[in-house]
Amino acid sequence: MKTNLISKAVVMLAVVMASVMNFSASASNPTQYVRNEEMTGELMTAKTIFKNEDGHLFRHLRYTYTYDNENRVTSKEASKWDSSKETWVPYFKMDVSYANNEVELSYARWNSKSNAYDSNVEKTVYELNDSNAALMLASTK
Repeated sequence: MKTNLISKAVVMLAVVMASVMNFSASASNPTQYVRNEEMTGELMTAKTIFKNEDGHLFRHLRYTYTYDNENRVTSKEASKWDSSKETWVPYFKMDVSYANNEVELSYARWNSKSNAYDSNVEKTVYELNDSNAALMLASTK
């Protein structure tokens, strides 16, 4: 029961942080976007966001998720569609690690020069209190 509450709190926290960090996907008019969620059982493994322009759908963003053996999110990776290359291009990655009553979120942007997630690296550590509320302990950039 406690593991489920922790998992739900962390997933919610990760979703909120990703939404804030990815402002472009949450435009002022949400009806301009269509989402396609790919599920494996009850777990979302991928989500593709399409732009709806004049009734035509165009690829925009794609998120892929990985989970640990307790069904907790361990990473979320975002890619943007490059229409000239006709391929998904890495955008950012958020890794989540769990230890005792702490959750660490690491966020990094894709660096096309080094072909790695090493640009704008940020880390935040949260402590879960007895009520499973997340309290920020430290944040670094």
